[in-house]
Amino acid sequence: MSRRGRTVWLVHGLIVLCAALILGAMAALTRGVVNTERNRASMEMHANEQEQVRLALWRMDAAAANWIADEAQRQVPDPVAKPGDKREVKLRFDAREDGLLLADDPDKVPEFCTAVGLNSKSQAFSAMCSQIPEIPSSWSTPIPPVQADPFQQSEGVSQNQQAVIPQSRASNAYQTFANSKEIADRGKAVKNAVESGKTQFEAWNANSGNNIGFTNVGDWNLLRSSLPRPARFGDELLLLRHLQWKLPSGITSRSIQGAWIDETAMKGLLLGEISDLLPGSILVNSTEADADQGNALASFPWKLKLAQAVEIVPPLPDTIRYPLIAGWCAAVVAILAAWLLVIGLLRLSERRASFVSAVTHELRTPLTTFQLYSDMLASGAVKEEKRGEYFRTLRREAERLSHLVENVLAFSRIERRCGISAPTTRIAGEMVAPMVERFRGRLQEAGMDLSIDPEDKSWETPVKADPAAVEHVLFNLIDNAAKYAARGIVRLDAENNGRGLKIRVSDEGPGIPPKERGRIFHAFHKSAAAAAESRPGVGLGLALSRRLARSGGGNLEFVAGEKGGSSFVLTLPSCGLGVPLL
Repeated sequence: MSRRGRTVWLVHGLIVLCAALILGAMAALTRGVVNTERNRASMEMHANEQEQVRLALWRMDAAAANWIADEAQRQVPDPVAKPGDKREVKLRFDAREDGLLLADDPDKVPEFCTAVGLNSKSQAFSAMCSQIPEIPSSWSTPIPPVQADPFQQSEGVSQNQQAVIPQSRASNAYQTFANSKEIADRGKAVKNAVESGKTQFEAWNANSGNNIGFTNVGDWNLLRSSLPRPARFGDELLLLRHLQWKLPSGITSRSIQGAWIDETAMKGLLLGEISDLLPGSILVNSTEADADQGNALASFPWKLKLAQAVEIVPPLPDTIRYPLIAGWCAAVVAILAAWLLVIGLLRLSERRASFVSAVTHELRTPLTTFQLYSDMLASGAVKEEKRGEYFRTLRREAERLSHLVENVLAFSRIERRCGISAPTTRIAGEMVAPMVERFRGRLQEAGMDLSIDPEDKSWETPVKADPAAVEHVLFNLIDNAAKYAARGIVRLDAENNGRGLKIRVSDEGPGIPPKERGRIFHAFHKSAAAAAESRPGVGLGLALSRRLARSGGGNLEFVAGEKGGSSFVLTLPSCGLGVPLL
C-alpha cells in the first residue's frame, strides 16, 4: 500500500474512532437520562401509591374508629334481647367476675365458647383477663415532635421525648420516623373517637343508676381504661373493655364487655371505604413490625396489602425525548459533516496533486520544445528550408499551451462562480460557422477531417447563448477527438427536437470503456489507457465543458456510438426556452 493510501486509511480510522467515542458518549448520556427519568417516574408513582395508601389507611381507621365508638356507647347486653343490626358483630356479651356470661343472643354462646377456646362460659372472665391486651400501642404512642433543628429542644418536650429527625428523606430512618408519626396520628384520632363513645356511655351510666365505674380497683392492673380495644383469641377477633360494678350490697364487681367480630364482614366494610383508591387490595393480620412499614391500621390488628400491579414503563416526556432526538440528530449530522468535509479535503488534495502533476507534465513538453527550437534557430543550426517547419511546430506548441491555460482559467472562473457571459440570440449555423475552420485545422494536425452538413435545416434554429462558451465547449470536444480517436472523420451534426438544439460531435475512435464513462466528466480525470500512453491533457476539458453547458441551462452528455467510437451531445436552449448558456 502506498504512503498516500496509508494516510487515507489513517484519517478514516481516526474519524471512525472519534465517531465511536461521540456516539458512545451520547449512548451513555441517553441511557443515564432515560434511567434517571424512569427512576424519577417510578419514585413519583411510588410516592403517589404511598399517598393513596396513606389516604386509604386514614379512611379505614376513621370508619373503624366510628364503628368502635358506636360500640363503646352501647349499653350492657340484655340477655333476652335479639342480635344487633350490625352484620360485622356475631355476638355481644358481658363476662362477669362471678362467672355469669350475658349475651344478646344466648343461643350463640356455646358456639362462641368453642371458637375462643373456653371449656365453659364461667371461665370467660378469667380467660379474658389473662389474655386481654393493653391499649394498642398506636393509641398511646406519643406523636414525635417535628422540628427544623433536631438538636434544639422544643418547648414543653423533655430530653427523653425529644425526637431526632433524620435529615435525609431517602434514608430508611426517615421513612421509619415518618411511618411512626403517621400511625401515631391515626392512633390518636381513633382514640379520640372511641373516647367520645365512652363519654356517651358514661352519661347513660349516670342516668341509669347502674353504678358502673371505670376507676382502677385493687391490684387489677389491666383495668386502666374502659376503652374498647381489639383482642385476638386464637383465630377469632374480639372487641373488649373492662367494666367495674358497684352492687347494692356495696361489693364491687368487675366484668369484661365485648363483641365477637365477623372479620370477613368487618374487612369488607373497611375495604369498601377505599374501593375507589386501591381496588383489589386486601387486609391481612399484622404484627408490631408492620407499623414501621406504614401499611398497618391503627384501629385493628390488620395491615393493608395492595393488589399486584403490572409495572408500566411510562414514556419519556416530550421535554426529554425531543432534546435527546435533537442531540442524536446533531451528533450524527456533525459526524457525517466532518466525514464529508474530510473526504472533500482529501479529494481536493488529490485534485491539487493531480493538477500540479498534470500541468507540470503538460508545461514541460512545450517549454522544452520552445527552448530547444529557439536555441537551434538562434544559433543558425537550422537550414533555411527547415525553418518554416520549426516555426510551425513552435506555433502548434504555443496554441497547445494557450488552450491549456485557457481551460485552467475558465475552470477557475467556473469554480469561483465569477464567469462573465455575453448571451445573444443567434442562428445556430451562423454562430458555429466561424468556428469550423479552427476545428478543421485542429483535426488536420492529427491527420483527421471534419464532416458537417451546412444545409441541414436544424442549423437554422435560433438559440440564445454565449458564442465564446459554445466555441470553448465544441473545441474541447474536437480536441479530445483529435487526441484520442486519432483516425477517421469527426462529424458535427445538429438536431432540433422542439425543446432545444442538440449539437453532436462523433468520432470513429476506439470509444470509452463502460467502466470509465461514469468518471470522464470528473475534473483532472484521465482514462487508464490515456494515462498509460501519456496522452496530452490534464483531464479538465470534459469537466469544464459540462459545467459551461449546465451553467447556461443546457447540458453535455456522452452517448456511445452505434458502430464504435464516442459521441458527445451538447444541448442548447432554443430562443425563448431555458436560460443563456453563460
